[in-house]
Amino acid sequence: MVGRLSSLRGQDGAVALLRRYFETGNVPAGLLFHGEEGTGKEKAAVAFLAALLCRDRKEDGACGECPDCRLLSSGAHPNLLRVEPENHFIQIADIRGLKEELSLKAFSDRPRGVLVCPADRMTLQAANALLKTLEEPPPATHLLLVAHRLSWLPPTIVSRCQKIPFRTMPAETVEDILGELPEAGKRRSKAALRAAAACSGGSPGRALLLLDEMEKSRETWAGLFTRPDPAAVFATSDGWRKSEAQEGQAAVPLAIVRDLALLSSGENADIINEDLRDVLCAIAPRKTPQEWTRAFRTLLTMSRLPPQAQKRLALEAFLFDLHGKD
Repeated sequence: MVGRLSSLRGQDGAVALLRRYFETGNVPAGLLFHGEEGTGKEKAAVAFLAALLCRDRKEDGACGECPDCRLLSSGAHPNLLRVEPENHFIQIADIRGLKEELSLKAFSDRPRGVLVCPADRMTLQAANALLKTLEEPPPATHLLLVAHRLSWLPPTIVSRCQKIPFRTMPAETVEDILGELPEAGKRRSKAALRAAAACSGGSPGRALLLLDEMEKSRETWAGLFTRPDPAAVFATSDGWRKSEAQEGQAAVPLAIVRDLALLSSGENADIINEDLRDVLCAIAPRKTPQEWTRAFRTLLTMSRLPPQAQKRLALEAFLFDLHGKD
């Protein structure tokens, strides 16, 4: 299905810019979609390209029904080219292959669109190779770059593109977006959705990654802070050691310790894990706000260690030491 601009939640500024290009009929050759990962940049770029290729474009973007829209939906539109990293980076060979394709005649009378995602994974050599194409693009060709970290792109690339900024969103908006997703809203508890949204940093994509951890391990971690159960401590710390551990595993304990620090200052605090308030209120008085804040910083430092035995031992020492000082 071809996406439309109206499906982009929480990005009114970016959508307004994109619509203005169509209204004026002046679409730049180079567009740079930038902002935090998971805020809808790639989705917006694809919707914009779909509108460019559509033969019956509506105010909201592509019609979704014309032959070009159907080709795009099938993933077989010959005028849409994608450049993605194969082994973490986009190499100069990838850009040379793109330039070779662009040197050939287009397959149809529609504009050609190039999606480079994520563009901040280009090597310096690849970026330099793309620069000439950005400066002198083939006729009716538009290059859309999607970057999570603008500072990782060479200034020469950034200066050749019109920038489309994507903002982080309020936790309430992220929670609403999660609730509307079939893979999240109908399968997850409201408490898990709220906690994931609060820990996402304003990124719905990141919140979606956090949901598994939020759903299955919040009560486990609340128990770890309640009593020093050796079996639970060893099982949890072993998960931190393994390289296959999920990306969001640190979010749960960090959110709980953050809540404990707030609750130790006053029971009316606005906490993330509201459904666990009674449990956390019983734990919070065991330490001062300053002690819980130090625990948060220690946990944050540990979470940044690479997966290894040292990380497991550090977490075990942290949890046993925490209870030893109650």
